Amino acid sequence: MRDLYLSYLLKKSIEGDPLVGLKKGLQYSSLILSRATRKSLAGPFHGAIVVTYKCNLRCPMCFLWKGPGEYDKQHNKKELSTEEMQHLIDDFAAIGTAGIGFTGGEPILRPDMLEIIKYTKKKDMVTHMSSNGYIIASKEIAKKVVESGLDAIGFSVDGALPETHDSIRGKGSYKRVLQAIDNIIELRKELKSKIKVVVVCVVSNYNVDQLINLVNILKRKGVDHVSFMPFHDIGLFSSGTENSEEFKIKQEKVERLNKAVDELINIKKKSKAIENSLAYLKLFKDAFEHKKLPFSCYAGYATVCIGAYGDIYPCFPRMEGEIGKGPNIRQTPLKEYWHSNQIREDREKVRACRECFWNNQTEINLLFHPFYKK
Repeated sequence: MRDLYLSYLLKKSIEGDPLVGLKKGLQYSSLILSRATRKSLAGPFHGAIVVTYKCNLRCPMCFLWKGPGEYDKQHNKKELSTEEMQHLIDDFAAIGTAGIGFTGGEPILRPDMLEIIKYTKKKDMVTHMSSNGYIIASKEIAKKVVESGLDAIGFSVDGALPETHDSIRGKGSYKRVLQAIDNIIELRKELKSKIKVVVVCVVSNYNVDQLINLVNILKRKGVDHVSFMPFHDIGLFSSGTENSEEFKIKQEKVERLNKAVDELINIKKKSKAIENSLAYLKLFKDAFEHKKLPFSCYAGYATVCIGAYGDIYPCFPRMEGEIGKGPNIRQTPLKEYWHSNQIREDREKVRACRECFWNNQTEINLLFHPFYKK
């Protein structure tokens, strides 16, 4: 994600808008002051939109595909319409958001997903979409994704071996996600697109011995970056989630994990294959030892997340633990909420949080702690 935003700044400068760097520099300074003064002096760097809770896979560590369905029925909740999505994106642009990450569920299940991406690009924001890749294994669908103007796509891959990935995501899913990756890489060349292809891997007890092989496999395929995230008890992966214990690193694998993390750090120093920052990779051991995040979090200032029903949360992990419980853009538009008393109350609830090592959130936090050294 860092590289994506840096590429955006460089592109703007080349296109004759050098002031964009100055504007983002001022936004950065204003966000530091925002947290210090508890006021909204700037918009967030990054907005996450959960476009749907629906998913075509049934991963055992995830409740999103089943919980919200029952919640829909009990509380008569409906996902945001196309028009509501467009109003939301208008508000993100109005408060100065640099980029939007579309996630789910499986975003591509939403019929208007590509239309939403195109609309966001018209607002001059960076766009990223997460996917399990199953549907994008269709070359026809992959072509539409590339043609939408999406800046980056992140595919979830859970191991270097088919049996590892399939044991988590379902039979045949490894073959399909690799086909999806091949499709996007082939089509971006054919269509002269600059879409970035990133693979995200959650490090768990299932794959701790496969991380380096996974990087090598994906490098050969032409993937731009591989991003890793530690499995830990928060949000989607909370300890209350069915089967979550199976994913935690067992004591007998701790030494192998530490060795693998050290190897990833060495790869990071020598190439651009790994997207994570060095500082983030060095935090992995802390995460698996259940230590607290060693610096303050900018959730609710530099980030904000909108759930599929329109509920507003300071960050993605918070959304996953409190689906349907936040203030809602249907009653209070984001542009209004960003300067309300309600956001001040919501920020206070998470101000002291040090539980999360979530990749995007932690990387953004590190941007605001440039002198942090592990």
